[in-house]
Amino acid sequence: MEPECDKLILESLNKNYIDMDEYPVTTELQDRCVNMIARLFNAPHKDGENAIGVGTVGSSEAIMLAGLAFKKKWQNRRNAEGKPFDKPNIVTGANVQVCWEKFGRYFEVELKAVKLREDYNVMDPHKAVEMVDENTICVCAILGSTYNGEFEDVKLLNDLLLSKNRETGWDTAIHVDAASGGFVAPFIYPELVWDFRLPLVRSINVSGHKYGLVYAGIGWQIWRSKQDLPEELVFHINYLGADQPTFTLNFSRGILFVSMFMNMLNLWD
Repeated sequence: MEPECDKLILESLNKNYIDMDEYPVTTELQDRCVNMIARLFNAPHKDGENAIGVGTVGSSEAIMLAGLAFKKKWQNRRNAEGKPFDKPNIVTGANVQVCWEKFGRYFEVELKAVKLREDYNVMDPHKAVEMVDENTICVCAILGSTYNGEFEDVKLLNDLLLSKNRETGWDTAIHVDAASGGFVAPFIYPELVWDFRLPLVRSINVSGHKYGLVYAGIGWQIWRSKQDLPEELVFHINYLGADQPTFTLNFSRGILFVSMFMNMLNLWD
């Protein structure tokens, strides 16, 4: 990265982001990053309205948070309907990164993987929607396959899933794992519709340390709206001072995202 950014990171090594009262500017920088990324992904927010998202250690943590939000929202809905909620599943392609398998194993969610074909190395949206059932908490589409970097057809998946939801009365939504492609598609393929412009895309993760062009250790998780992040997953702490909402797997963390903010200011129009 730029020498100025290296200097900025070195000067920030002794800062702990979680202490928002002690270092309030760090919170402001993260919130600005979240807002800029959400707008880049066409989140439907009004002017002046803050986006819903969080900085993470990387896309792996972001995916864990996204999966937990989908699982809790599905459980709440099933519980309200008086239906069992003990066998959640996620539909993905067999080409997902290992963090999805980790999520399934760690948080007891079945991973239903669409098999790849010799002539089709990403998830087939038709096959994926066929595998969706009442226990599916979401379908994961990849923008930048682990195998070959190929973008999956999120728009087709959205259209097929909308049709199935109308037929069944379900509310199965989409998460886009844009770890690799989230900072590529908006600039190189702006006409490609894959993000929050699609009504069933409820959350997106992206890696800063891939094509966000910053050092390893920063990712982002963005939700479409406040309704897509169940409030009971957000913890409120006050023993460091004022009330501080937090939804992360880790507590203490550095503020490497200052490098992301610097890149956004320098490189984004």
